[in-house]
Amino acid sequence: MDWNNDIKRWPNHERSELIRCEPHVWHVQNNGNGPKLLFLHGTGASLHSWAPLINSLGKEIQSIVIDLPGHGFTELGTTQRSSLTLMVKDIIRLIRHIDYKPDIIVGHSAGVAIALEISREIVIKGVFGVNPALSKFSGVAGFAFPMIAKVMAINPLTSIYLAGLGKSRTRVDRLLKATGSVLNESQIALYHKLFQDKKHIQGTLLMMAQWNLDRLLFRLSQIPVPSLFVTGQLDKTVSPRTLELQKKKIPGSKIVRISNLGHLAHEENPEKISRLLMAFILSV
Repeated sequence: MDWNNDIKRWPNHERSELIRCEPHVWHVQNNGNGPKLLFLHGTGASLHSWAPLINSLGKEIQSIVIDLPGHGFTELGTTQRSSLTLMVKDIIRLIRHIDYKPDIIVGHSAGVAIALEISREIVIKGVFGVNPALSKFSGVAGFAFPMIAKVMAINPLTSIYLAGLGKSRTRVDRLLKATGSVLNESQIALYHKLFQDKKHIQGTLLMMAQWNLDRLLFRLSQIPVPSLFVTGQLDKTVSPRTLELQKKKIPGSKIVRISNLGHLAHEENPEKISRLLMAFILSV
């Protein structure tokens, strides 16, 4: 997406800035005062997905919200650093560059994996996760899917083709409904805009192709901070059952189950997630 033409359409754009911190040029939003939170979105989304929750929290917290490498308005400096391990290193470099020391890291889906891995590298008070993606594809899919994504990511025509498909509002609606969440028209429009952007599509494919959960899953017992995981029981993207198995390995972790929300729970009901997050902040 083009910064000059598109940023004014983005939620909370008045708080946006571009920060060059090698190897990427990061899109960052800074808001509020109080306990310091770092927000990390999931694969294929952007920081826009946190806007309803950020606005619900108001000025009670200070938030740094970022677009992950290649997503939204963050410009990739290299196509070789979209793995979990290297993304963690680059995010830590960014928050040190801007001298921001988060108390809590808030993640959604794959962003929860990033948050947990960061917690092993820097001192924080806790991790708050919405519908964590903490499991690998099983069987043949576990081998084949990253390989397919890698082939697609290195072919420049793929992102152009997929971005063309993203122009169809019907396809975007169908994709979002497949998450188990129900979004309003303005929320759907933002995803519609994202899915038409070939750079965003490429960034998503690169993250999928390079994703490596093995190290984190092997060391879940070493997570040093309390964590609270919120799961929408209508989630069709990440099965809530998989988290039940992983939770047993994570010291000090708890799960809150919400019956009527899907994968994008923080967008569907930001007030509910906000109350849970504020309670977690006060508890750690």
